Amino acid sequence: MTHAFEIVAQPIRRRIIEVLAVGDHTAGELCDVVAVEAGVSRTAVSHHLAALRDRGVVWSDVDPAEPRARRYFLDPGFLMRLDDAVCELFDLWDHRYGTAQRRAPLVDPPRTRARLHRWEDAAVRRRERLKREWGDDDAAERSH
Repeated sequence: MTHAFEIVAQPIRRRIIEVLAVGDHTAGELCDVVAVEAGVSRTAVSHHLAALRDRGVVWSDVDPAEPRARRYFLDPGFLMRLDDAVCELFDLWDHRYGTAQRRAPLVDPPRTRARLHRWEDAAVRRRERLKREWGDDDAAERSH
């Protein structure tokens, strides 16, 4: 199965997905919009649409208003795969660097002399900040 990031990495395919996220469209409508915006032929857009269909990103059905036309829909399962891929990326980031909630990284940084000095300064600043936040002298004990 193709990774969700690989699918949205291609600008024409990403634009087709964006248009279909707003609502379903016929192949002709998609070709008209994307071909003009991307400066490519309708055939190129049709090729990318077929690739998206083959990868399970979109699906099509006969348009009830125009039986000779196909109406394309964005598959919600693909959006869930994309969301899962982004969540995995956030988890990796979280594991490596911590979060915005001031959590420390899960891995120990290298201990060089200059780095240790910065860590001591950071520890002093942290204790001072905790004293201000807690409003008492016991903040240093609670920070350990």
